[in-house]
Amino acid sequence: MNNKYNFKEELKKDWYLFLLILIMVISSLVVYSRLPEQVPSHWNIEGEADSYAGRFQGAFMAPLLSLGLLFLLIFLPLIDPRKDNYPKFASSYRAIKTILIIFFTGIHYITLAAALGYQLDIGKFVTFFVAVLFIVMGNYMPKVRHNYFLGIRVPWTLASERVWKKTHRFGGKLFVIAGIIILLSVFLSALIRFWLVMICTMGTAIASTIYSYLIYRQED
Repeated sequence: MNNKYNFKEELKKDWYLFLLILIMVISSLVVYSRLPEQVPSHWNIEGEADSYAGRFQGAFMAPLLSLGLLFLLIFLPLIDPRKDNYPKFASSYRAIKTILIIFFTGIHYITLAAALGYQLDIGKFVTFFVAVLFIVMGNYMPKVRHNYFLGIRVPWTLASERVWKKTHRFGGKLFVIAGIIILLSVFLSALIRFWLVMICTMGTAIASTIYSYLIYRQED
């Protein structure tokens, strides 16, 4: 296994993600003339649009953000002091990049659909995307090796590789459980759905942080 992170090679291997972003751009170009001057950019708990963006921003913001995020994720390992660890979890890192771009792709298409007048339950779609994101991230999190940019990065995990591994195994399970709960909440009311997403998100973060601290204390 090559133990050096190669920026150019990663660009080549992520070709399908660049293609997906290109498809997003082409889709926006195809429907651009049919989009209203104001495109929904945010929805409240009830799934009603409460904020709008201009046509250009609504059509191309998600593809541009996706492209920026992808380049950032490919570039960051170059400046990570632990960049030699990235090849050790290359497939997991690529899977995480993939699900993040797919997440933004999903948001992009429901935004376009809503702008074009299609009647969608935005809250359910977003909840579903978030649930899938949690479940996939949780499955790959235990495989993420010690680094400074991806994962549960608190002082105790960054200070100890042992704490990092244990915390990410624990956090991965929590992410999957949270994702399943969020997925099931699709069948509940919008208000309950919202609070379950908030509780699962905050609860997972807080529990993982406390666990990492307790594990770290055991090393003393």
